[in-house]
Amino acid sequence: MASGLADQLQEIPLERENQDLKEIIEIAFQITAQLEIENIIKNVVWSLVSRFQMETVSVALLGDLDESTVHVVSYRGLKKEDVGLTLPALQPLLAFLDKDEYSQIPLGYLKDNFPDRDIVDRLARHGIEVVVPLRTDKGAVGVLLLPRSGLSETYSLADLQYVTRIVRFASIAVENAHLFRQATTDRMTGLFSHHFFEKNLDEELERARRYKSTFSLVMFDIDHFKKFNDTYGHLQGDRIIREISRILCKSIRQVDFPARYGGEEFALILPAVDVRGAMVVADRIRKRVESFGFPSMNGGEPLHVTISVGVTEFDPESSYAPSEIIREADRALYRSKENGRNRVTVGKPRSG
Repeated sequence: MASGLADQLQEIPLERENQDLKEIIEIAFQITAQLEIENIIKNVVWSLVSRFQMETVSVALLGDLDESTVHVVSYRGLKKEDVGLTLPALQPLLAFLDKDEYSQIPLGYLKDNFPDRDIVDRLARHGIEVVVPLRTDKGAVGVLLLPRSGLSETYSLADLQYVTRIVRFASIAVENAHLFRQATTDRMTGLFSHHFFEKNLDEELERARRYKSTFSLVMFDIDHFKKFNDTYGHLQGDRIIREISRILCKSIRQVDFPARYGGEEFALILPAVDVRGAMVVADRIRKRVESFGFPSMNGGEPLHVTISVGVTEFDPESSYAPSEIIREADRALYRSKENGRNRVTVGKPRSG
């Protein structure tokens, strides 16, 4: 009898370990299938919230194109929400975590050993209990910030083992997402590259033909940009391009496809949008650029530029190639320039 009870007691941790591994494998499939960092974070957070009933969870990452920036994503329960957690820098904390390759650190240890009091105080104000690094072959690239578990006062060793296993897969997924983004993204603007734009346009065209649907293509460039560069310098010109890229991204849906086509020219694919809808989007971008005060690098008055825009819609009954769609949008763009600039012109693709 006593022997049987002892065997049962030994089997309980093994049963939990097996169940945890099953859960982790299922979650790992979901996480590593993603190439968007936001989706990776969402899958990680949802798995931990459902497991530990946490009120909030946050992830802080280095910017994938600019490592001087800190990107903090927070969830309250299962809903993404700004909980007010900001970090002035992440590199000092990552360097500290890399020094002894910690798999996780309680906040109390950070208070006693990490010299940056500002970062520690910010974490403490938001109830962070444990910091878990997202570690790749290049070192730590971000941190998972865990509050107190809703199920207990402290995390057990088994709890922390569960979390660190999830985070290990998340780290691999984040690294893959960074590599994918670097291969498909224009580094200066963060928009998709010319090459990846052409690949996506091919796919969108085939999708539209298959399902007898439509999409629109918007192309625009900055008016008198050569003269602007000659006047203010190329560094100021690069800053204008970056700011316009931000305006573009804030003016569109998540499913849309913004790209830097080349130099000061931009392209935008609008899936399932006809030419009338594309006109609305294009004119919204044009007006926002026109009214925006671009910061001057010499501290002077804000600078202003305008854009000329061309729009065309795909006709699923036509048999033309992607290059013809681009050509027609480009023609419409140049008609905007010929007619005075700072305007949107619609072109219609020719059927083949």
